[in-house]
Amino acid sequence: MKPKIDKISIISMLIIFFLISIPGFYVYYFTDWRNDSFSQDVAQRQVIPEFQEESRIFDNRIVLRKNKSITVNKNRLVFKGLKDKMIHLDVYLLELDPEYAYPHYISKEDVHKRIRLGDSTFQLLKASKGALQLKIVDFYKS
Repeated sequence: MKPKIDKISIISMLIIFFLISIPGFYVYYFTDWRNDSFSQDVAQRQVIPEFQEESRIFDNRIVLRKNKSITVNKNRLVFKGLKDKMIHLDVYLLELDPEYAYPHYISKEDVHKRIRLGDSTFQLLKASKGALQLKIVDFYKS
């Protein structure tokens, strides 16, 4: 004896089949599988500065990215880049005047020398076009 199949069950199975297959066909026909647009988007994000890695503090070391800021001991440091073997660093004294940048120009030959910026003393570890590494030596308490 064969089981009876209703017209309603056949129609409901067809509706479910079409609802499942429509997104599959859309993805297959309307996406460009030959053009790897995802990797192009990632490569483009690396060029755009707003997708660059942020500045960070690791224990007593600071990695400052170009045109990114970091706050250390009530001071905001912004690395502006290298020009003519000089490191351009803007320091914002947040307690005194948080809107005004005090520019500091440091010679690249002064690596491993101590530098006082605001209420802190740093040691310059490494400088490149895109990043500056500093070591926190001392904080001055006020």
